[in-house]
Amino acid sequence: MDALVHLFIGLLTVLFFVGLAGSAVVVVLSFIEDLTELFGE
Repeated sequence: MDALVHLFIGLLTVLFFVGLAGSAVVVVLSFIEDLTELFGE
């Protein structure tokens, strides 16, 4: 049972960092799109 808990914690940690990286990508792309819209006109 202890090994199963450690596996689950590791999986949650990986999923957390994947989600964090995905959110960072979305923020950067939104920032670039806003800059091009601001200075593109």
